[in-house]
Amino acid sequence: SEPIVVTQRDDTAILEDISHLIATYPPLTNDRPAIHVSVNDGDVTLKGHVLTSNTRRFFLSRLTSVEGVKSVNAENLYDDSTIRLQLSHLIPAGVQANIRYGVVILSGEHPNNIEALANQVLTLNGVEKVVSGFGG
Repeated sequence: SEPIVVTQRDDTAILEDISHLIATYPPLTNDRPAIHVSVNDGDVTLKGHVLTSNTRRFFLSRLTSVEGVKSVNAENLYDDSTIRLQLSHLIPAGVQANIRYGVVILSGEHPNNIEALANQVLTLNGVEKVVSGFGG
């Protein structure tokens, strides 16, 4: 009988397919600058941010069908809608929070201790930076 030869797909080809997926799905196209993808022996690692949890779920579900992908580590791929939900438990009344790719902008009524609030927000997974937009 013939020997079975298993060939591994080149990481560059896998990365090209993932880049094509990002470029052809409009929500991912918008998120492209905030997504970082690396491939090592078919193991895909994702870092960065997308705007919505739906986009994150779609992206992860499609990656498993890319030929040659053995595993996907999305531990450091965050979505702003999940961050927004976590923030809702921290933000006092009168303060608004806008999130864009992990950057949280606080505005509205100035809280008593903005520094403590900002430090608390920075502890949330996926938050990269906190910006104060309070006047005065």
